[in-house]
Amino acid sequence: MHWEAATRYPQIADKMGRQTFDKIKRFLHFNDNSKAKKPGERGFDKLYKIQPVLGHIRSKFLEVSPEEHHSIDEQMIPFKGRSTLRQYLPKKPTKWRVKVFTRAGVSGIVHDFEVYQGKGTLVEHDIEPDLGVRGNIVLRLISTLPEKMNNKIYLDNWLPSLKLMSLLKIKGFPCIGTLNKARLKGCPLLTDGKMKKRQRGTLDYRTDIHSGFIVVKWLDNNTVCLASTYARITPQDTCRRWNVKDESRVKVSRPAIVYEYNRHMGVRRFSGHAGGDVPNSSSDTKMVYGNLLVAY
Repeated sequence: MHWEAATRYPQIADKMGRQTFDKIKRFLHFNDNSKAKKPGERGFDKLYKIQPVLGHIRSKFLEVSPEEHHSIDEQMIPFKGRSTLRQYLPKKPTKWRVKVFTRAGVSGIVHDFEVYQGKGTLVEHDIEPDLGVRGNIVLRLISTLPEKMNNKIYLDNWLPSLKLMSLLKIKGFPCIGTLNKARLKGCPLLTDGKMKKRQRGTLDYRTDIHSGFIVVKWLDNNTVCLASTYARITPQDTCRRWNVKDESRVKVSRPAIVYEYNRHMGVRRFSGHAGGDVPNSSSDTKMVYGNLLVAY
C-alpha cells in the first residue's frame, strides 16, 4: 500500500523498500506469543500481539492536556486487509473498515481510544458496574479523566442509555446524548406522526425532578431525541434550514440542548440533523492504526 503509485506514503516508502518492510514485519514481535490466550479462553484478546504498542500510543495521547468538552464516538478506519476486526457494511461509503471508539475534544484532538473487538472488547479491563459493551466503552474512555471537574461528555445514539448517563452524573461528568427512540419506552413524548404534522422546530420534553434528567424530542428534517443531565430547552435560538417545497432557507426554532450538542460534539456529524461532517482525526493517525493492523 505504501509503495503503490496511487497510495504512496513517502514517510515510509522513501526510507525502506517493500521487501525490507516485509522481512521486518515477519520477524518483529511486540508481545510474548506463548502467553497469549486462545480463542474461547477467558481473557482472550484479539489485539494481544500489539497491545504494548497500543498502550504506548495511548500514553502519548493522554499527555495532551484535556479540554472541557469531550465527544465519544466511533472512528471508522478503511481497511481491506486480513483481520478478524474488519467489518463489512455494504450500505456505507467505506464498506470494509475497522471500528475504533475515541474520546476527542472539540478541537478534533483524540485524547484516548479503544479498538472495537465486538464481544471481546475490553477483556483486559475489569469495569464496574458492568453496563455491557457500549456502556463499558464509555466508562473506560472517561476513566482517564479526573472526576467532578466539570468535564462534559457528548455521546452518539449507539452508546448512551439513561442508566449510563445517571452514572456519569454521579461521577461528576455532565453529559448530553442522542437516544434511540426504542430506549425511551414508557416516556410519554409525542409520536413521530403527530410531530410531523406540525411545523419544523416543534419539540416535546419530559423532566425528572429527582434525577435532574431532561429528555427532548425535536423536529427538524426528522425527529431526534436527546437526553441531558445539565442542558435544558431554554434559551432557544433559531437555525437556518433548507425548505425543499419553497426552495429557500427558513428559520427553525432550536432548543438549547440541541445547540449545545451541535456546538460541542464537534468531531462528528449530527445524524443529518445538525450540519456536516468535521474530521475527527488526521489522516496520519488513521495511517498509524492501519499499520498496526497490518502488523497484527
